[in-house]
Formats: sequence, structure tokens, C-alpha cells
Amino acid sequence: MNNAKDPQQLQQALLQSERMASLGQLVAGIAHELNNPIGFILSNLNSFQVYLAIFTKYIGLLEQLQQTTDEQQRVEVQQQIAQLQAKEDIQFLLQDSAELLSDSIIGAGRVRDLVLDLRRFSHPDQTNWQATELHALIHATLRLARNELKHHVKVELDFAEPELWLNAQPSGISQVLMNMLINASQAIGDHDGTLCIRTLVQNGEIMLSIIDSGCGISADTLPYIFDPFFTTKEVGAGTGLGLSICHSIVQQHGGTISVQSTPGHTEFSIRLPRIVGPVKPS
Repeated sequence: MNNAKDPQQLQQALLQSERMASLGQLVAGIAHELNNPIGFILSNLNSFQVYLAIFTKYIGLLEQLQQTTDEQQRVEVQQQIAQLQAKEDIQFLLQDSAELLSDSIIGAGRVRDLVLDLRRFSHPDQTNWQATELHALIHATLRLARNELKHHVKVELDFAEPELWLNAQPSGISQVLMNMLINASQAIGDHDGTLCIRTLVQNGEIMLSIIDSGCGISADTLPYIFDPFFTTKEVGAGTGLGLSICHSIVQQHGGTISVQSTPGHTEFSIRLPRIVGPVKPS
């Protein structure tokens, strides 16, 4: 029985392996990003549960007052209502409940978006070529890498146009972006730094630039960084496939990738064919 894989299967296996390795580096940060909204959603729900008990009691007293015809009982119920109103600011609780629900919906949306981003990133879609909006992919990838970057890296976005569309395999372009972000974060290290993601159109093509203020790439290393298995990291710290895979993905999309680097300034430049995006209904 022949278990050998053809070159395309091997390439997809390497791509998936590198994709999982990228997620492995970000897993603690992703867990933190999930834990934050889940934490305040639970806190909000606990507060709302307390408010709900107060509302239930208040509504029950109002219903009792409406149904009671005995004057003495009405006076007693009115006193209980007055005591409850003196103890609890019902109007404030109503307003705060609306804010708690609104914040919880926003938090749940953040969790949903992050889970969707994870699913799109981790599941290869090699046959799924589709019209893809580049800026949406950039934002989705930044959400996954947010915790990796936010403590010491200032992210700047410079988009010349509101939307830029290309025919793409979304998870492939996301893999390129993720690799660029992780490399930039590692190059900056523990120091404060900046990461600029810039898009513009040149000669009908999309120009995507990813610029970091990290340590830079030495002139001796620069010619080899897209070679398979080439790495300057310590043994076990990297596969040496990340930039090689990025190069392959960009080529599959009909584009080119290049790099310029000096100490304190590294710029990856990616050219990709642009297409006309879907027509929005008027």
C-alpha cells in the first residue's frame, strides 16, 4: 500500500502545520481575549439576576395593589412599595439593566467574532477561492494577535481606500498576515515599538506594506529569508517554513513579496492583483 503523498498534499500539510504553529504561539493571548468578555458577561448577568429579583418583587407589589380592594391592605402594600423605592433606585436599576444587556451583547459579539476568526484561520480552504476584502482580513487577524501585540506594540493602520478586494483563499492570506504580525512582534521584543500596516493601489494592483520598528534583518541573512527551513531562531523555536510558506501563498495568488530592512525598520511589501468588489445594493 502506497502512503506517499503527492507534492500538493505535502504542501497543504506543511501549510496546516505552520498555521497550527502560529496559533500555538498565540493560544495564551487568545484565551485571555476570550476570558475578558466572558468574565464581564458573567458579572453583568449576576448583577442582572439581582436586579430581576427586585423588579419581580416590585411588579408583584404593583399587581397586588391593583387587585386589592380592601383599604387597609392597600395602605400596607403602598407602604411596602414606598419602602422598596426608598431602598432601591428603581429608575437607576432599569437604566443600568439596559446598559448591562447592551454591554453583554457587545461582549458576546466579541467572543463570536474571535471564534469565527479562529475557525476561518485554522481550517484550510484550498478550494475556496472567493472575492475577499483585504481590510476585513487584516482586522480579523489583528483580533487574533491582539494580546500578542497590545502590551508593547503600537499598531497603526494606513488604508488609502475604504475597501480593497482580491480573489483569494482567505485562510491563506490570513496565514501570511499572521506570520508577518508574529515576526514583527518577535523582532520588536520586549521593547516598545510600532507596527504599521499600509495599503494602497499602484498600477491597478494592491500594495500591502507591513513595517515594524524591530531589530531588523542583517544584510547577510536577507537574501535567504524566503528559503525553506532557513531560520535565525534557536533550535526548536521555529520551523524555518513561515516566510517560505508566505512566499508560496503570495505567488499562488498571483502576487509578489519582498523585504527591505535596516536596524529599527523592516518593511515587507506584498503586491496582489486587485478585483472589483461586489456591488452593494443602493
